[in-house]
Amino acid sequence: MLLVKLIIIILLIFIVVSLFLALYYLVKSPDNAEKVVKSLAIRVGLSLFVLLIIFLGSVVGIIEPHGFGQ
Repeated sequence: MLLVKLIIIILLIFIVVSLFLALYYLVKSPDNAEKVVKSLAIRVGLSLFVLLIIFLGSVVGIIEPHGFGQ
């Protein structure tokens, strides 16, 4: 359970890094759209992967909801 949470946190950090990397490429050279699009595509892919891990972890029982609002 701790390993899954650690993987999710690391992936979230990579998502933020990818977002700021795209911002850096955009500010550094607006003509270089390929790197911006690639960086944002990586961010979207990582976000989908995190959602998949959370969903599968919840279905399998590795990640348990905390019951907020019950």
